[in-house]
Amino acid sequence: MKHRHLDHEDFTLTAIDDILERGNLADWLPLLREVAADPFGPASERVLRVVEHHAMYGTTEVWRGFVERRRGSTR
Repeated sequence: MKHRHLDHEDFTLTAIDDILERGNLADWLPLLREVAADPFGPASERVLRVVEHHAMYGTTEVWRGFVERRRGSTR
């Protein structure tokens, strides 16, 4: 997803917030893959930070649950 106010493709806090709030499922896919590949990594930690501080109807619980499930499956 090209961010209207960002000039990179990294999963920064701002980019994640933008993806989760404005993106569609196709936009979510790269982030889903990153979290699935490294559920304790920086992108996963940032997802949790974003959803903790920015409640998004329907999105917050989906992403929090996804990270938690991925973390549970790697233990």
